[in-house]
Amino acid sequence: MNRRSMLRRIAAIPLLAAAWPALRTAARAADPVRPTRRVRSSDPSWPSAASWEQLNHDVGGHLIKVQSPLAACGDGSDSTSCQELFENLKNPYFIGDQPGLTQSSGWVDAWTSAPSAYAVAARNTADVVAAVNFARENNLRLVVKGGGHSYLGTSNAADSLLIWTRAMNGIVPHDAFVGQGCAGAEVPQPAVTVEAGAMWVDVYDAVTTKAGGYVQGGGCVTVGVAGLIQSGGFGSFSKKLWYGRVLGLGS
Repeated sequence: MNRRSMLRRIAAIPLLAAAWPALRTAARAADPVRPTRRVRSSDPSWPSAASWEQLNHDVGGHLIKVQSPLAACGDGSDSTSCQELFENLKNPYFIGDQPGLTQSSGWVDAWTSAPSAYAVAARNTADVVAAVNFARENNLRLVVKGGGHSYLGTSNAADSLLIWTRAMNGIVPHDAFVGQGCAGAEVPQPAVTVEAGAMWVDVYDAVTTKAGGYVQGGGCVTVGVAGLIQSGGFGSFSKKLWYGRVLGLGS
């Protein structure tokens, strides 16, 4: 670039800066941002009973109309069924077996645990695909839950369709694993294949107790494997780091 061209470009900068607010306003007016609103159960466009029945057929009869176990306390907290429920709520395994419950009841002024309208108790990839397609075609809220430990409330939402991966819990340890297409290029390594709904307690048992290996996962044994890995969960070592930061012992 010669000196004259450079001076011309520098001189144009104030003009562009002055025009930028008007250009930005015009762009916003031409393409306004509209928040996405998903269909709710009270809306006329909520899927019909026939549509839900078709989804149930597509997932091999594994569609569940979710009922919150807390409904047992609708007639009063002193009823036998309500007292029995609250005794069961002390057991995280019981909570994990309920599609309408989560391990955390929520954050004050942030979110409150709420059951989905329906849940697909997914057994395989085809079930997941069918649920995702149904939610997209009907503009539904879609949530995914394995262990149900999401502190951010991502595994539950009112008027939603839940993909419940609890039954997808297969665990296969490998003595010498090589990724697909990597034969001859990578050294085989001990590994484990884990399905989306498995809990860490089952992975620890399969890898450590039965196979004599080691795997690092969640500090709480009922945490789901997929949720911890994909949503920034923390394990045993991260606790030391966190406490170190609180006490000023770490960076």
